Amino acid sequence: MPNIFWALDKNVYFDDHRNMSDSQSRSVEEIAAAFAALGQPSRLNIVRLLLSAHPQGLPAGEIQRELGITASTLSHHLDKLRQVGLVQAEKDRQWIWYSVQSDALKYLIDFLFEECCTRNRVVDPETFELTDVAEPLPCPDRPD
Repeated sequence: MPNIFWALDKNVYFDDHRNMSDSQSRSVEEIAAAFAALGQPSRLNIVRLLLSAHPQGLPAGEIQRELGITASTLSHHLDKLRQVGLVQAEKDRQWIWYSVQSDALKYLIDFLFEECCTRNRVVDPETFELTDVAEPLPCPDRPD
């Protein structure tokens, strides 16, 4: 699966459109594949470690030492994260450096926040605080 994610400016996009258009959204299957990849504990730990080293990333050997994962298992996990577009690899002489694709993670977060910040306002888009669902925030697109 090719790297299919791009950055989405949530504030500007939601202000202009209130939801994602078909041309800007990825298929639910592609998004689910990315979340599934993150659903495995070792992969989630890899992404968290790479986020701590953002933007330069880390060589594979450092990831292996830090997380105590065997080389073959690490290779499998990194390959899966690359397939869904969450991690990129860059060869530097004899080392392969891995870094997180921050725009892909931002897209996943934006995907989740699309519904909770627009339609039913579970999360206040200004403060990112949970709201009382029984008393939703007023929707700027809809008169009360």
